[in-house]
Amino acid sequence: MNEKKRYKKGHFTTIGMILGILFGIPLGMLIGKIGVGPAIGVAIGLALGSAVEKYKNPNPIEPTKEEKEKQKKTLIIALISGAVLFAIATILFFILYK
Repeated sequence: MNEKKRYKKGHFTTIGMILGILFGIPLGMLIGKIGVGPAIGVAIGLALGSAVEKYKNPNPIEPTKEEKEKQKKTLIIALISGAVLFAIATILFFILYK
């Protein structure tokens, strides 16, 4: 009964990205560029999370068809929301700094 625990696909990669953001925010404050810190943190967290994913989760649990559909819908909503927010920010920028 020495069976390894299985996790869903992308489990450790997600944890790495979240930790990267958390450690990237103070890093950005230290270097004086608040937007660069989380970007660096996400890149490092993604690399470390992917490495841990390959080592700790070689046989991941694949998502079901329903989970894949839910992920697809969530992604579409996130992309549309991001595009709308970007458009609003761009319009406000040009109105305020005319």
